[in-house]
Amino acid sequence: MHDAATRTSIAVVPLTIPLLTGPATMSTVVIYAEKAKTFWQTGALVGYGVVIALATALCFALAEPIARFLGKTGINVMTRLMGLILAALAVEVMSDGLVKLFPVLGR
Repeated sequence: MHDAATRTSIAVVPLTIPLLTGPATMSTVVIYAEKAKTFWQTGALVGYGVVIALATALCFALAEPIARFLGKTGINVMTRLMGLILAALAVEVMSDGLVKLFPVLGR
């Protein structure tokens, strides 16, 4: 018989973990690229992408030591935290789209 501590709960995670680069990632990049008005803003956006790519590569390379350090509980907490951050980004993307569709909402 399973006790409550060993069961996996998805109650806090509003969205599933997406693929590394999926439609939401591409939409976010397109929206921020549209907001970039100068060469330096575009360069900063590309720089952010490079930093994220390097951080992702480092995390993949160190996945086993990180998993040992965090443990099962730490991994569950990080999964839920990343889900909440993903939900916040989704709300921002949707609100930007709604303001573009209905400019009166931006007032």
